[in-house]
Amino acid sequence: MPRHPRDRPEHMKAGGPLLMVASAATWAAGLVLTKATLDVTGAAPGSVLVVQLIASVGALAAACAVTGASLRGAWRPGWVGLLEPGIAYQLGLAGLALTSAANASVLGSLEPVMVPLIAWALLRERPHWRLVVVIAGATAGSALVSFSAGGGAGSWAGDGLVVASVVAAAFYVVVASRQVTAIAPLPAALTQQVWALGFVIVCQFVLAGPLRLSVTPTQLLLAGAAGILNYALPFWLYLTALRRMPVARAAGYLTLIPVFGVLGAVLVLGEQVTWLDLAGGALVVGSLVADARTAPASDLVLKREEVR
Repeated sequence: MPRHPRDRPEHMKAGGPLLMVASAATWAAGLVLTKATLDVTGAAPGSVLVVQLIASVGALAAACAVTGASLRGAWRPGWVGLLEPGIAYQLGLAGLALTSAANASVLGSLEPVMVPLIAWALLRERPHWRLVVVIAGATAGSALVSFSAGGGAGSWAGDGLVVASVVAAAFYVVVASRQVTAIAPLPAALTQQVWALGFVIVCQFVLAGPLRLSVTPTQLLLAGAAGILNYALPFWLYLTALRRMPVARAAGYLTLIPVFGVLGAVLVLGEQVTWLDLAGGALVVGSLVADARTAPASDLVLKREEVR
């Protein structure tokens, strides 16, 4: 299978790694702030998600208006937003309401592992043996995190929903990576989240009826800020980074999310982490970071000809 032009060394551009670090940091900050919103307001996860996406879409629309970004040709491919943030965050928020932000952050780091597996299934890109080792290590780490749920603020049901959301997010990465060179990051992020907003509004109406929020203006602002941090900024930064570096390398930087997320959960929310959380998190992040630092992007998958 021919390599994507963006994956060739001569097409690497400066700033990609920095953008991915910023994306991971804002994603983690948004996760922690979302957990705080759920705890403070006591609102249903679906209702909070609607408010967050409205704030995110508004911020992205304002950015498009200021920069003069054109949305032409971006609406139809924007359907991938149904996967993430649509389905992924619908499941993720439901899981976050049941488990801890620390657990959700660490389990979320499985996304870089799932991406090559899904690419193998859909695109017939066979993963390199190095990724098999990484998958084994990361899976063992996530199991430790889940086993620790009984002694902390997590739950099997919450962790399971988070993992399901990560699967949907991984599908999004595989599909969106094929569109990133044709559509500018800002219009792509906006149209994807408009699709996602329509999806979650329908889900909210079908599952819980019309949106009802008994919150104060301050709590509403908190939810909106969490939405901008969890959706607008990280997606914009991530899609921009994909234009500057290979998808395989970018996925490795997602392993920073649990690092920032667990730190934020401890410092901001006062959550307690067990030694199993620490051991599992270290195993997940250590496996993925070691692979990202030692494996060239061309080694992450074997070409289709090699599979045959």
